[in-house]
Amino acid sequence: MSPDTSVLLSRETLTYGAAPKRRNPCRVYALGLFTLGLYWVVWFLRTNRELARFDERLPGSYRVDATAFGLGWPIGVPQFIALHRMGRRIEDAQRAAGVPATCDPATGVLMWLCLGVGVMYLQDELNKVVDRYGAPAGTEVFHFA
Repeated sequence: MSPDTSVLLSRETLTYGAAPKRRNPCRVYALGLFTLGLYWVVWFLRTNRELARFDERLPGSYRVDATAFGLGWPIGVPQFIALHRMGRRIEDAQRAAGVPATCDPATGVLMWLCLGVGVMYLQDELNKVVDRYGAPAGTEVFHFA
């Protein structure tokens, strides 16, 4: 192994993070309906926290977006902005995992307007990242991009 190759393979040059949790999109949707939307706020916070732990390079603060998602429902606009940002984070996480970036943030927001099925879409897109690694939640995984 040449000295140049050992530098490329060193741990300092690779990025890594904790693998997100795999969730059933239908269960996320059903629990949200059953709890009158309260579970969707919990899901939004947990999923964004997992994305932040997966890749620290992802932009934005998940705490600000979770607050906007949870408390912005009377106005509506902050909630849609937070959903759009989450879609962008999932799209960036797909790129980091080395899978095709198929998550479209605008589609997630539009599907949210259809009785909240946007959570199913976003969770399904996040599951593609989880399936790429096949590791349990919280396991340290390396990024491919």
